[in-house]
Amino acid sequence: MADWWCGIQLPGFPVPPVRAGGPAEKERRHTMRSRRTALRGAAVVVTAAAGAVAVPAAAAAYAATGQVPYSCTIFGTTFDYNATVTLTAPATAGVGDEVTVEADFSNLPGVAPVPVNKWTTSGSLTLSGAQTGSVDITVPEKAGPIPPYGEVPIGTATGTFTIGAAGDVKIAPGDLSILADAGAQATIACAPKGTPEALATISVGATGGPSVSVNPPSVAQGGGITLSGAGWQPGAVDVALCDANGAQCAAGDLTGVSASVDAGGELTGSATVAGSAATGSRTVVITQGAVSKSVALRVTGDAPPPTGECEGQDAEQCDEQKINLIVNGGPLTMAREAGEVDLTPVTLNGTEQTATGDLREVTVVDARGGTAGWSLTGVLSDFSAVAGTKIPAGNMSWTPSCTPGAGSSTAVPGSAGALDPATAATLCSAPDGAGQIVGGTFTAGAGLNLKVPPVTGAGQYTAVLTLTLS
Repeated sequence: MADWWCGIQLPGFPVPPVRAGGPAEKERRHTMRSRRTALRGAAVVVTAAAGAVAVPAAAAAYAATGQVPYSCTIFGTTFDYNATVTLTAPATAGVGDEVTVEADFSNLPGVAPVPVNKWTTSGSLTLSGAQTGSVDITVPEKAGPIPPYGEVPIGTATGTFTIGAAGDVKIAPGDLSILADAGAQATIACAPKGTPEALATISVGATGGPSVSVNPPSVAQGGGITLSGAGWQPGAVDVALCDANGAQCAAGDLTGVSASVDAGGELTGSATVAGSAATGSRTVVITQGAVSKSVALRVTGDAPPPTGECEGQDAEQCDEQKINLIVNGGPLTMAREAGEVDLTPVTLNGTEQTATGDLREVTVVDARGGTAGWSLTGVLSDFSAVAGTKIPAGNMSWTPSCTPGAGSSTAVPGSAGALDPATAATLCSAPDGAGQIVGGTFTAGAGLNLKVPPVTGAGQYTAVLTLTLS
């Protein structure tokens, strides 16, 4: 479920500054004003990268600190985050060892115009050199509140991974996502400015447990596989194809087996999966003396005989090729047109007045590739003035609109009517597909109508409309 806050103001009356300050503070407020709508209830995503400055470490650990520049984006609004990142990892390890790494991040700049109550952090570090991939890292939930425009402490993120190859394994900061609760939840996505550089290096020997991998991870009956690994003793190894649990190994399921370990402990090998081998989830088991390691392998059925135009034809004159496509589903997201909503000003004359306006356009993208529908709903707070006077939220009504993009499935606007601070009103929704795939791009908006009572204090009034996509 995604939340988005937008400010709605009734213009025509002055509002005091949010906080006092000199020219620098005024400049900062001016810069932040264009971001406030997108940042209400914001959470934070941080990506670490940049040059490192080595810090002397004890023999058992290595640490380095770098100044890391980020470009952060939320709902199309960007800001800079120049962080100090300290990454700590073991100085040495062996193949097969499970190691713990830590990345300490400096505070995120104070950009949220509302208090942040609590936040959770997760992310990753990237590996390069002798081993590639990523390491998931997390920070336990932290609690505030952090005052408006207050810096958000990130702290130390921790993760573990298993060493899979000998040599130098370099570690660089990767994605870091902070999900904050400020009355609503949101995410700020940050990316490094440039290519991340490693902040720690683990020198890996072959003293740990051995490793093994198989390529490809899925093979048809009669197809070939190659084996690789590190940390083994030089000499011969035994290779067998077993069931998914590494038991019930069938001697005839692999043919043409050739596998050995060189003087550096590197395993290489190849084999052919027999045409009679059982299909499904299987395990390749490598054994050397008392040491045994296994790796998953999926065995599929052999290619079927021709069934189309080539059926009954000479194979040298007619050929069929099966073409496969994998379509990966994406997220359900929304974004909206930049800016706040300004209603037409009114002048009190002893009778009820009407202020009108239009909601900023909201774009919903359903890229899930499934049959589930979605709903975009809103709740509205009361309109409040600095003097403490209010206009009830129920005085605001809207007339929703909802338009599917080209090639998109059906979506319908919600009913026209009054808004409420507790009961969600539907702006736009897409019904379940009833067995049919739904999705696409949709635009939603609404005409706004606010009844201003004849007895209303003069001033500028502001309300917050919270839209939720689920």
